[in-house]
Amino acid sequence: VIAATFILASCRVDTSVSMRVQPNGSGTIRVVVIADAEIVKATPGLKGDIRVDDLVAAGWTVDGPRSSDDGALVLVIQHSFNGPTEATALLSQINGTRGPLHDMALTRTGKDTNSTWKLTGRLEINGGLEAFADDATNTLLGGGPFSEQIAARGTDLGDAIGITFIAGLPGTVDSTTGKTGAGVITWGVPTDGTPTDIATTVTNVDVASSISRVGRVLVLGLLVLWILGSLFLIFMVMNARNKRPRTPRI
Repeated sequence: VIAATFILASCRVDTSVSMRVQPNGSGTIRVVVIADAEIVKATPGLKGDIRVDDLVAAGWTVDGPRSSDDGALVLVIQHSFNGPTEATALLSQINGTRGPLHDMALTRTGKDTNSTWKLTGRLEINGGLEAFADDATNTLLGGGPFSEQIAARGTDLGDAIGITFIAGLPGTVDSTTGKTGAGVITWGVPTDGTPTDIATTVTNVDVASSISRVGRVLVLGLLVLWILGSLFLIFMVMNARNKRPRTPRI
């Protein structure tokens, strides 16, 4: 889809890769690709040419490609994960050997209610359109797809595509190179080969859970004291009755 953009200089494809992480380490990775209406008009068979069988076989959920109200073509794929290790592996699947997500890794230390998250890696596009095709395709074509057309038109890669990486991590951001807002951190992927370090650290302390856990201990302690106190009072009453002198019967 991205390569087809360069058939017309006015066409554009925007892609977002988002990762949402829950405090327990589970979450979802979601990729949204939108080819604008100009591409759809210029290549009416594009929708039928997009193959997603390999994505489904790899466990991804696929929605589309479908047409939007403004005539664009939208493809959404997503995959859930159970922990940081699986999330890192899924990011590698998206990137392949040449994509813009380099050495991406998500790690966590601590417990669910008190943990530190670290996201490392870099965003970088090298080799122009060769970054969006696998090795076999580039070998077959003798270079990146549509490379000759790009050279002839003088099209700038950044004008034709936009790639955004979004991370939603639990807790308070300690440090990051991205833009924060609305509970997420966002980076734009440079298309000129410039690397962007995404080093990010987030601390998550679930105060409500901690208070609840302490509260449960206190309530249990009070309950035990109440039971012991009740037993003590019963013992004192019974002991007092046993010591009370009995009235002689006539």
